[in-house]
Amino acid sequence: CHLPLFEHLRAMLPQGIATARGMYDCAGFVCHHNTDLWGDCCPVDRNLAASYWPTGGAWLCLHVWEHYRYTLDRDFLSAHYDLLRESARFLLEFLIENRQGELVTCPTVSPENTYVLPDGERGTLCAGSTMDSAIAAMLFRAFEQASTLLDADADLRAQAERACARLPKLKIGRHGQIQEWPEDYEDLEPGHRHISHLFALHPGDLIHPERTPELARAATRTLELRLGHGGGHTGWSRAWIINFFARLGDGAKAWDNLCALLAKSTLPNLFDDHPPFQIDGNFGATAAIAEMLLQSHAGEVELLPALPAAWSRGAVRGLRARGAFEFSLAWEDGRLTRATILACRGGTVTVRHAGASATYTLGMGESATWMPARADIG
Repeated sequence: CHLPLFEHLRAMLPQGIATARGMYDCAGFVCHHNTDLWGDCCPVDRNLAASYWPTGGAWLCLHVWEHYRYTLDRDFLSAHYDLLRESARFLLEFLIENRQGELVTCPTVSPENTYVLPDGERGTLCAGSTMDSAIAAMLFRAFEQASTLLDADADLRAQAERACARLPKLKIGRHGQIQEWPEDYEDLEPGHRHISHLFALHPGDLIHPERTPELARAATRTLELRLGHGGGHTGWSRAWIINFFARLGDGAKAWDNLCALLAKSTLPNLFDDHPPFQIDGNFGATAAIAEMLLQSHAGEVELLPALPAAWSRGAVRGLRARGAFEFSLAWEDGRLTRATILACRGGTVTVRHAGASATYTLGMGESATWMPARADIG
């Protein structure tokens, strides 16, 4: 299912290079919030809240690195590395310095959302939305790792490393939430369907309950505010929310929102109801279920990280983790009883569950079984 995206990115690349040069006089590859069969990368209309968003291409290019992380297919990475490089090249030329000496995208938006200034004026454009800074940080890091692995573009890599260090850090606003814009503006719609400023939580990995607990609490507060004002009212938005709670390790709230998705935003034929139908909610929901059962974005494999009480007993097979490992799991009373690990490429993996951990080094095609004893869990 992933491969057609890369075929389409290859079609987009020349268009995105022409758009970067023609619109911004920048090198590299850019795409805004929409593309089509012909790989169009320009803004598609005059909707200020959506169209003038220059990091859609960078987000898509992150999938090149993610696909490599799951497969360790070096030939694939080599074939598509230029997408990461050209996206990094664009950001390096497009970013500008703000008054604090940080590097920000400008002009940009927090997709489709609107803020309100103290005098009541409404706005959408800004210099450095939280989502953009998170995408840029993830893209630069992916490019640095890929270029190091392939021993390519050392000078550009050094530029990316310096630029990444100057990107704005995540901020906590006056309501205890992750701040969405460079200033702590009020939302025109506090229950807005987009929650773009949590990109750093999912699909990014810049927010983690254990490594960045203060930011994780602020992410939880962000979700409380959105849901408290009627958020999650479209299927794809609710799917994002399930993924967010899974990343926060909150199985109960992930389950509640999965039930809400099925009850309120799923049609009788199981299509997601935007309304009208959008496939985002279907794909997002299945991704969220996988995240509830296994997560591998933080360098280790966490098993059953957001297991709800409703799934106290069960089994799953064929879940893929980063590092090219495949897992089959079984659990009773909410506790892991067995995990079978298959190394699709070979390497070392650390697995965790409820405070217990184990590390295995396996050759290609080798497998191991972990049966954590209750005495080891504490």
